[in-house]
Amino acid sequence: MTHGSSFRPAVALFLLSAGALCFEVALLRLYAIQQFYHFAFLVVSLAVLGTAAGGTALALRSRPASPARLAVATSISIVLAYGLLNAFPFDSYAVAWDRRQVLILILYFGSAGLPFFFAGWFTGAALAAAGDAPGPTYAASLIGSAAGPLLALLATSLGRLESAILFAAATGLASAAWLSEPKAMRWTAALGSLLLIGLAVQPPPWLHLQLSPNKALAQARTYPGARVAVFRESMSARLEILESAGVHSYPGLSLGYTGDLPAQAGIFLDGDGPWPATALDPDGPTSRDLADALPIGIGCALRPGAEVLVVRSAAGFDAALAVGCGAKSVTLPIDEPLVADALLASHRDYTHSVLEHPRVRWLASNSRSALERTDQSYEIVRFALSDPFRPVASGAFSLTETDDLTLEAFGAAIRRLRPGGLLLVDRWLTTPPAESLRAWTTAVTALRRQGLEPAERVIAFRTLRTSTLIASLDPWTQAELQTVRVFLERNGFDPIYWPRLQSEETNRFIRIPNDPYPDLFRQLLADPEGLIESYPFRVEPATDDRPFFFHFFRWEQTSEALAALGRTWQPFGGSGYLVLLALLLLVIALAGGLLAAAARSRRGRGRLPGDGWIFFGAIGGGFLLVEVSMLQRLTLPLERPTAAFIFVVTTLLLASGVGSRLSDRWPTRPILFALAAMAVALAILLRALLPQILGWPIAGRALLALVFLVPLGLLMGAPFPAGIRRYAAGDRAAVGLAWAVNGAASGVAGVLSSMVMLDLGLTASLILGGLAYLIAGLVFQSPPAQPT
Repeated sequence: MTHGSSFRPAVALFLLSAGALCFEVALLRLYAIQQFYHFAFLVVSLAVLGTAAGGTALALRSRPASPARLAVATSISIVLAYGLLNAFPFDSYAVAWDRRQVLILILYFGSAGLPFFFAGWFTGAALAAAGDAPGPTYAASLIGSAAGPLLALLATSLGRLESAILFAAATGLASAAWLSEPKAMRWTAALGSLLLIGLAVQPPPWLHLQLSPNKALAQARTYPGARVAVFRESMSARLEILESAGVHSYPGLSLGYTGDLPAQAGIFLDGDGPWPATALDPDGPTSRDLADALPIGIGCALRPGAEVLVVRSAAGFDAALAVGCGAKSVTLPIDEPLVADALLASHRDYTHSVLEHPRVRWLASNSRSALERTDQSYEIVRFALSDPFRPVASGAFSLTETDDLTLEAFGAAIRRLRPGGLLLVDRWLTTPPAESLRAWTTAVTALRRQGLEPAERVIAFRTLRTSTLIASLDPWTQAELQTVRVFLERNGFDPIYWPRLQSEETNRFIRIPNDPYPDLFRQLLADPEGLIESYPFRVEPATDDRPFFFHFFRWEQTSEALAALGRTWQPFGGSGYLVLLALLLLVIALAGGLLAAAARSRRGRGRLPGDGWIFFGAIGGGFLLVEVSMLQRLTLPLERPTAAFIFVVTTLLLASGVGSRLSDRWPTRPILFALAAMAVALAILLRALLPQILGWPIAGRALLALVFLVPLGLLMGAPFPAGIRRYAAGDRAAVGLAWAVNGAASGVAGVLSSMVMLDLGLTASLILGGLAYLIAGLVFQSPPAQPT
């Protein structure tokens, strides 16, 4: 690239940056579908580390690389990365004993980083060619990146998620066609781009994603006669409905139930599930009989004819049961729009039109937003057990946000209750107790925060594999306790706690050695802080600041987890946190290696002063920490994680592009100090403000998010071009080193932010980002004045 006309290079950079971000978004979703959630967290670090490697190549290479060839290489490597991902599905559960899986994992991550390597090299070269005016070039990169999530959204809406991969590769060839001088190369690249777009509209079956053998859908497909009857996809979820005689999901069903069980089809979202679509007539006798043999029946027995809110109900089964046992009305939020579409279309008749029943009102919102609505109160609020069983040993779900199982969510549920209302919470029993115990600590703490003493207001019981907690706003009467006794004895359920429960009344039906649950519950009521502190797993309530309900890891478990590695079918010794720790160490090692290589450059000046290293590292880490923290914080008000990702990332990058374009007009140090102050202020403000706005319409919440994001993004785009002007203008090797330092720090920050959020919370992660910008402001010195 030359200092001549800047239009063509800027357009090429825009296209390539859009393709790189489109690939990043698609890769994030592909990892989540094919593998598990913690693999998706790695994508951001892969992207920025690949960018850092591109900066290293720029610093070390003595001759400039051809931009058109870098663009073509980006396109080819995108196709290659997806091909390898699909050809060799990684088996995370076998990694402890099958060493080939380590090689596959290296192949996965190495190939996935290649597109970002070439794109990062391309961008670094463009910044070097911009000389002492890098702002417009950096702006083209950021604005192009802002278009990437929208491109992924467009591609998925036209075809399927795999289409976004092909669109991303097509932009690389389009960028090459835009830059190429020889007509033959230009037309070849253009035709290749059009061919990829054509394939994207209707990807052939051999391009369809292959699931890991450990995903629930992959295992369910092996049942004789199983077939996928419905396939639907959006950027937020991939829905597949499996019709199979092997689908049976009746959590908590009494062992004494002798009636017929309705047929079920399994709804799988991103390969996980099943959530049952049940062929159950809400007005038929089977619905009533089933409800009487399931934990939901206790609510109907205690509050007949109640108005009920059911949250966390994936596919309408709980609504049919509530109607069957006599509920006056049932309000049912559907968290995933694709599920509602299926229940209203393809499986409408199958489920007896449950969402259109006159006593059912379904909401096109997530469960947490339904809890925060103040326009209606209920006699029963039920947290249904829609999640598949997840052994506590599995760490694959530690990073899953559960905003509807937090202390604030339980508090909102209690506030939605009318006088005498009931809160019902069903969770899986695990060995050792963890998931149920965390739900109990959350409910008990929420009651106490509302000024209600739980000892006289709670009941808990267990079935074969589930537990149910019932909390009443009023103390239990003897008549109510007798109703509970009759219900439990009829179904063979064992009590865990009710006021003045006798030890001989426990562990009578589903007998287990040394039944731990009654003692745990009594200890929770007597000394909750002591129990939480001494328990081997983390069981304190999840909160909006740390919404990770399935994160049970304590550091004291490390030796036990490592000792179990390879001795159990659960991966990683049972801790998703240890996976993050291993990834952090790996990212630090890779980042250090890249920087050591880049620092060996001796061309020209080719070096950065010490304060330059700190500056570019601080703004790189700060950008990622703030971006990821804002994304996580705004996921709750924006409801859908993928929608929040597209909204937040696009807004921040677009605003940052404008800020970069204007950076030469603004003083750098005040901007850095303003960013530090803004990050800390937002950390405090958002924690207090967001729970208050969850009852707003979604458009109002999005508008408020824009008010926070746009000024933040404008300032975040300014420091990098200012640093290039100060430390590296006109020196290609120094620009490459700066680009590598920035990317390496961002890669480390991507994993570090996840660990900080798990342990210290979203607020701490955002404050840490502000601290990074403060450090950058303290070390940055304006260039000395030029002599006149």
